[in-house]
Amino acid sequence: MASEMRKSGIDVIGDMAAWGTHFCLFYETKEDLLDALISYCTSGLENEECCLWIVTEPLTIAEATDALKEAVPDLDRHLADSRIEIVSADDFFLQGGTFDRKRVTDALFAKLAGVSARGYAGVRLTGDTSWVTKQDWPSFCELEEGINEVIGNQRLAVLCTFPLAACGPFELLDTVRNHQFALVRRYGNWDIIETAGLKSAKAEIARLNAELEQRVVERTTQLMQASEALREAQMELARVNRVTEMGQLAASIAHEVNQPLGAIVTNGQACRRLLARESPDLHKSREVVERMISNGMRASEVITRIRALLQKRDAEKALLNVNEIIQEVTALTSTELSKSEIHVQTALAADLPLVLGDGVQLQQVILNLILNAKEAMSGAGWQPRALCITSLASASGEAVVAVRDSGTGLDPRDCDRIFDAFFTTKAEGLGMGLSISRRIIEAHGGRLWAAPNEDQGATIQFALPASGRTG
Repeated sequence: MASEMRKSGIDVIGDMAAWGTHFCLFYETKEDLLDALISYCTSGLENEECCLWIVTEPLTIAEATDALKEAVPDLDRHLADSRIEIVSADDFFLQGGTFDRKRVTDALFAKLAGVSARGYAGVRLTGDTSWVTKQDWPSFCELEEGINEVIGNQRLAVLCTFPLAACGPFELLDTVRNHQFALVRRYGNWDIIETAGLKSAKAEIARLNAELEQRVVERTTQLMQASEALREAQMELARVNRVTEMGQLAASIAHEVNQPLGAIVTNGQACRRLLARESPDLHKSREVVERMISNGMRASEVITRIRALLQKRDAEKALLNVNEIIQEVTALTSTELSKSEIHVQTALAADLPLVLGDGVQLQQVILNLILNAKEAMSGAGWQPRALCITSLASASGEAVVAVRDSGTGLDPRDCDRIFDAFFTTKAEGLGMGLSISRRIIEAHGGRLWAAPNEDQGATIQFALPASGRTG
């Protein structure tokens, strides 16, 4: 908050006056004093701030008001709204004829609280010190030191004015020490006198900025390396996730491969018997051999699909028919789903547009959604166990795929959280599958989302932009 820059209204300062600024002004004439304070207060009104101007000799309240009215035509409205208050030092600093540092501090904080409650930006305070006697000077310096301790956390800027002729050497030293910087009229212009502390702070800031710039340069070749390492780690994590998912399908894979291999063995034995006859039946033997070839190719296709899912490689995008990918994955999971007594139904749109994507990655997404649905319906005695996979062309031309289950359902509060890395509702598992799936879909320019069904279970859908052609 203290670093928020404010326009000071004094040319030599410009935007230097941030909240938390405590500075002073040494003047020789009434005209010099008015020249600075009129600009200072006018700028505060323009910045939606409240102004408190405490006047004493050589000015009167009437003189300050008249001078300000020339610069602010609607001053009466601001006075009525208490946007600016012009009060005497006797009323603010010397109530009862004595200076009480605690009473002044309490009044100042009460003013800040009232301004904040009214929604204004903050308070811009200025006060002259010609009223301060030598007897009051130590307590006044304590007030200035107290302001320095708390002003950095307040929406407050303070400009103290000192008549130069009334300041002896010790007063000058105390004043400069208790303020961040001082303004003085010299050769007809205002000059800034910075304190040693402010100069030291500026030098330290400059040193820190230079050091920070150097660190930024050094960290940027590092960030690039880290970005590349992160990309490789994400690819490896996606591959490991595919391997983990395939582990869950071990029984189904074994069945898919063993069934055609078993048929090849059976047909091979039949062919041997046909050829061992006294009159070999070449026609039937040829039919049996054709069946062996067909089953061998079927086993080869299953293995090819499995190898593609497990393969470690970069994305390769091509025009794809998402319906074909759905059919490939459902064929691979059919035995496993059947063993879990899950009834699978598909409704795939014939006019589904082609998409540009990586087939292996999209296989992984659909496989993950099917396995998640299976897990949601895996409770003992859970019925019904229905899995419905649909595809359609949206009104905006996207290819939309939905996987709907009749499982345990989804808390509406978790509809987006389930896609966070390591978030899972399962007793086991890392909770990475859906997170990886969302990243894959988003990398294809699409969207992946989830929602609870009205009756039972949940539906997870994804939409991919069309390539401009239909499958």
